[in-house]
Amino acid sequence: MRLGHSTLYPNNYIVLVGPSANARKGEPLVIARDIIDELNIYTIGEDSTPEALIRDIKGSELTFQCNTTGDWKWHSSITGFIEELAVFTGHQNVAFLAYLTNWYDSRDLWTRRTKHQGTDEIIGMCFNFLASTAPDWLPHILTKEAVGGGFTSRCIFVVEERKRKTVLDPNKNRPSKKLRDELVHDLEIIMTMNGEYDWSSKAKKMYEDWYQEEDEKLMMGDHLLGDPSLDGYAGRRPAHVRKISMASCASHSDEYVIEEGDFNRAKMLLENAEKKMSRIFSGIGRGKYVAETDQVIRYIKGKGKVSRSELLSDLYRNLDKDSFKSIMEVLVEMKIVRARLSSEDNEMYYEYKGS
Repeated sequence: MRLGHSTLYPNNYIVLVGPSANARKGEPLVIARDIIDELNIYTIGEDSTPEALIRDIKGSELTFQCNTTGDWKWHSSITGFIEELAVFTGHQNVAFLAYLTNWYDSRDLWTRRTKHQGTDEIIGMCFNFLASTAPDWLPHILTKEAVGGGFTSRCIFVVEERKRKTVLDPNKNRPSKKLRDELVHDLEIIMTMNGEYDWSSKAKKMYEDWYQEEDEKLMMGDHLLGDPSLDGYAGRRPAHVRKISMASCASHSDEYVIEEGDFNRAKMLLENAEKKMSRIFSGIGRGKYVAETDQVIRYIKGKGKVSRSELLSDLYRNLDKDSFKSIMEVLVEMKIVRARLSSEDNEMYYEYKGS
């Protein structure tokens, strides 16, 4: 898709975030990787140094004939399936995060000059990844300065606290082989598609009206997602919507025209992801007891209502008397939790009211 003098490509950085073992966030990666491997799409290793990753991207170089111009072009497109983002990025590796930030805006020519190894050149760089991590790992991955802009504004964080349902026997209702074969067939067709996407007249009007409204809110200083740490991301939402709209169009049509349904679908998917997005940054560069506060909120939310003695008994490893008092005072003042003294047993009870 043309944007003035530049081109926007439909690559995405998507990170699934959820507690270890509870959210089953690794399963989508297993399913996706299995299909991608069958299609022989270039993928990267998870524990790659920046230098090794640059070699992998350069090694993915292919040619294609552009359907729009008829010209032959080169591209270096590669995908990552990253089961643990912390393993991939390392501990607050600012230099590597800067590379990932730079690669998001796919380049016709990307160049790196090194002191001892000469010049690396990659033609038509396009990097795309699906990763997962637990919220506890994010403070080890990101610096305070990285939150809200740069790398994080280019990521779509999909946050869930638990799995949707319990499946006792995964073999009982296995996915249809016919459906899988049809999906693989569709993806094979999508792999051959190339050309310039554009909006239909109605979809363009819908997008521009939405963009104008959102931009005016930002200019007025509104925190569109309710959290100042997401203001940088909010400013990049139009790019995310355009990218997802292109992907939506490719999923059902071999035409390069984005319709109203594609725009509405992209906006809906993004808005659903954004409902819980702010929760993942709460432990990065913030105040005292942040991690413990998040744990208490999750615990009370899961129980609905819990007594003081039960809460302390279950969380005593992470809470002492002083931290417990400070945390509960804050949660009550924020009206996330309601505290009530029971006349029956003279016990203090805490009830989850919502964030």
